[in-house]
Amino acid sequence: MMGITERKSREKENRIKQIRDSAATLFYKKGYAATTIGDIAALAEISNATIYLYFKSKDDLYYSLVEPSLDRLSKRLIAIANTKELDPESRIRNVISATYDFYEGDPDAYHLVSRYEASGFSKVLSKDKLHQLKELMSSNINQLEIVIADGIALGRFCESNPKLTAIIIWNTFMGVIQFQENRLAEGSSDYRRSTIDGAVEIILQGIRKG
Repeated sequence: MMGITERKSREKENRIKQIRDSAATLFYKKGYAATTIGDIAALAEISNATIYLYFKSKDDLYYSLVEPSLDRLSKRLIAIANTKELDPESRIRNVISATYDFYEGDPDAYHLVSRYEASGFSKVLSKDKLHQLKELMSSNINQLEIVIADGIALGRFCESNPKLTAIIIWNTFMGVIQFQENRLAEGSSDYRRSTIDGAVEIILQGIRKG
């Protein structure tokens, strides 16, 4: 039988999840600026005061949605980039695969990040939180840059600007997701993963030496 302490802890976890899920839905549909604490409370069917029991502010709630997922992705991509026993092409494919897993497993966090507007969030997030988000997002592209630089050093890839190539791969990923989502209708074929894999292979063909 569940004790009082355990039951209260579970109730707290469920309430926080309820708030976070409602916030993620509204941030994605309406945008950060247009969403109010009142909107989130109404969707979660609780009072504004209840939200403030768990989150200090709207930006604290937003940060709690994005940062943990980004941090997990960042650590996974760092591990992949540092798996030196794998060839650079395999590491690039693994980075993209891990990023797709992040998108598929936590689409709300992905969409919040992909719609990130530096100018807007700099006005509402604290400097520390904004800096942390920027660092995590930069780290993800940096891991691709590291692998590409390794490929050039090993003579596997043509001489190029590793950062620019990493940005091109990253933006291709986001562009494919957005384009395919816009075309995805209920019951239709899902070409997101296959299109991304195909795009990566085309880019690898372009940078492969010889």
